[in-house]
Parts: sequence; C-alpha cells; structure tokens
Amino acid sequence: MKSLKLTIKFKSPLGSLLLSDTIFGHFCWEYRDIFGEDRLKELLTNFETKPFIVFSDGFIKDTLPMPFLKPKSLDEMKEFFLKSDKSADYYSEAKNLKKVRFVDLDFLDDMKGDLELFALYNHIHEPSTKTVHFIRNSVNRITNTVHEGLYSTVETFYDEPVDVYAKYDENRIDVATVKRVFISIGVFGFGRDKSTGKGRFKLVDIKEEPEILTRKSSRSFISLSSGVPDEDCEVLYGRTFTKFGKHGRAPVLKNPFKNPVILFKSGSVFKFKNKKDVYGKALRASSYPGHYHSAYILPLFVDVEE
Repeated sequence: MKSLKLTIKFKSPLGSLLLSDTIFGHFCWEYRDIFGEDRLKELLTNFETKPFIVFSDGFIKDTLPMPFLKPKSLDEMKEFFLKSDKSADYYSEAKNLKKVRFVDLDFLDDMKGDLELFALYNHIHEPSTKTVHFIRNSVNRITNTVHEGLYSTVETFYDEPVDVYAKYDENRIDVATVKRVFISIGVFGFGRDKSTGKGRFKLVDIKEEPEILTRKSSRSFISLSSGVPDEDCEVLYGRTFTKFGKHGRAPVLKNPFKNPVILFKSGSVFKFKNKKDVYGKALRASSYPGHYHSAYILPLFVDVEE
C-alpha cells in the first residue's frame, strides 16, 4: 500500500471528533455521490480482508497523538523534574503530563533507543484549538414549536491546519481520486451539523509517501487510528472508548444508529507479530447489508520501552 499525508484547514467550527472511522465513512458517502454506488461497492469488495484505504485520526499539523507509554512511578517523576528545575511542583507537572494530547513530530528525530515517557517532555504541543459549549432549544420539526428543556452541544474551532494520514491500495484507487473526494467533503462539511455549515475545510496540501509512515521498527508501533487490534498485534499500553456510531445519508430515514463498538484510541501502543501495512479489522456494526465500520489501524513503527 502507498502512503499519503493530507493537510486541511478548517473554515468553520467542527461538531464531531476527527476520528479515522468517521473520516472513512464520510469518504465512502462522498465517493458514492461522485462516482456512483456500483463503483463504491466494487471498492468495498473484500474489505474485511483487504481494505482499499485506511485513515488516521486528524492531528494538529506536524504533531502526533501523545502515545500511551509505560507509566513512571512518583519517585521517577520527582527525580526527573528535579533535574528539570521543577522539583517544587513535580506532582502538578506529573499530572499535566498525563493530560497532554499532542506531541511535536520532531520527537522522532531526537529518539535514541526505545521511546519512553520522559523523552517526550520537551516535545509537548499545546494546541490553539478552542472548544465551546452552546446551549440550544429542542424543536419539534412536525409542529415547529420549541420543547421545554435545553441541551448542550460542543463545537471545536481550529486555528491551525490539521494532518490526516492514509494508506491506500494503488491498484484500486489513486491519489487524484482521494484528492477529489477530500475536496468535496470540505465543500459540503464534515461531521455533525454540516448542513448548517459546520466542518467545512480546504485541502491545502497532499504529500505522497510521508517519511513517518515509512519508518522501521523491530517489535512495536503507535496507532494513528481509532481501531481494534487483529491477531497480528497485541496491546502494550492503551486506552479504549465506546463509539456510538450513526449512519449517514439514506439510512438515516430508517434507523440512523449503528451498534456500539469498543475502539482503542489513537496513541495506543501495540506489539506486532508480523509486520504489515495496516492492522485492525472491519466491523459489522450495522443492520444494513454491505455497510462496514472501519476499525483498521494505521501504524507508526516505533520501538517503545516495555
């Protein structure tokens, strides 16, 4: 499989998380609208064993997700921050380190030996994104009246560009097609409330064969996607979450809800048995035939401290 790095710039706030499975779903629906349902079905042939494309989550430009690494003891934390002139408040520093979401991409250039937690301390990236809670009324669309009670929604404003990585089967889809579909997604919007203008973006750059996806490792990788491990990898350190997915487009008129699935977050670390382009699975989380939930994992090969 060949590799891509797509850089996008949001022009409006985003109502949904930039997760790999959601990106894949948008890609498929937009591909269908452009090229037709038969072409999409052809692409999805053997998807459970051979995906035509696998995406990463979306990350602030030139950053990666903070990996889940071997925990450090309080004594180790204190010793480290003593050397960093932060011994007076090492406990707060240790707590803040656990909250970090992104690290600068250049930590890969400074790596010496196996990756461990303290090696990332000087590469922490503080994103300039802003998360805003909006209070809204519930409206009955039949009677066009407001219900009693309010509800809250969350929107994220991105000041910085966002990177999305992908690996694709060059025998089934090409770069020009991927670019065309992403441009179309950006025009019509991504995620929740895109019909009201949310999630619109511009594709500002597309780079083939980015260096980080060609890295080599002898035993482990960091997941760049939200996914489920397959039999060729096992989790070393990670965290899961439950995804309550929804369908897009036509099925919404019948049943918009998918079955919930448990996914590992991007940044989870896995030990692999056999080296592959991608790991993970395609899940059948839908009651509609031919619909897949992409739980494939895009790996960043890095040896980590065990």
